[in-house]
Amino acid sequence: MRPISAALVAVILQLASLPPTLGSEQTPRLRINYLAYPVDWNGKTIMIGARLQSPLGIATKVSAVILLHGTGGVRYAGVYYAAALNRAGIATLEIDQWGGRGLPGGASSRPKNLTDNLPDIAGAYHLLAARSEIDADRIGLLGSSMGGIETLLLMTRRNSDAVLGSGIHFRAAAALYPICWLYNHEPGAEFGGLVDAPIRILIGSEDDYDGGADACEGLLHGLASVDAAHLSLRVFRGATHIFDSFEGDYEYDDPGSHRRQGGRVRVHANPEARQQARDDLAQFFANALK
Repeated sequence: MRPISAALVAVILQLASLPPTLGSEQTPRLRINYLAYPVDWNGKTIMIGARLQSPLGIATKVSAVILLHGTGGVRYAGVYYAAALNRAGIATLEIDQWGGRGLPGGASSRPKNLTDNLPDIAGAYHLLAARSEIDADRIGLLGSSMGGIETLLLMTRRNSDAVLGSGIHFRAAAALYPICWLYNHEPGAEFGGLVDAPIRILIGSEDDYDGGADACEGLLHGLASVDAAHLSLRVFRGATHIFDSFEGDYEYDDPGSHRRQGGRVRVHANPEARQQARDDLAQFFANALK
């Protein structure tokens, strides 16, 4: 890959100083950059778009978290989590893995192999690490569904060394409903030999994509003790897959669901679980990246 600093494109620079709202929803003053960086995909170079939000008024370099969307693509939940992290003094970089590929999102847009798009995340990491306002030693990763799968894969030393570089790894990671059954069952989903960093999984007890909390609890209990020590799990009772939806309740068919047998997936928007997840993640990254 060509050096990121040479190919980085900053297409818009905007200062956002929005009127504050009440209580915990107060919006911090932010510098917002719309950026793009190159990755190799199917033998050609494409540009991955990203939205960087950096809190203003902080004298020192700040920590940062990369946000990864699910199969459906970028959605409002990314803005929701970014705002909470920004209020905690953490910069966020939300990337769009579909736009630069000209893909619409959905099951047909998924890569053939689970690890195919991990270079997208490596490019985002190096983009952040090269910026003067970011502390390169305090970068974390947060992904939802498909993005959660990628998040956990990059917390193995094998994948981290392969795409980030030897000895480089994310300092913390969290995955929302990451399809836990895949790990150590599907090719490319080997999960073990984890990097030395805290990892958080948030899942709903009624997530029927691959068995809900049972699949994630089974993953945790099946790890070697040295790896299990890095992992923590929170289960939201009664919550489904994509419980943090802002699109209301719906159902959809997915050929990858139900442990690769395919079938119907239920989504029930759960505002209480969504808010608790946001608060949990903001606290987790504030502690892990301090």
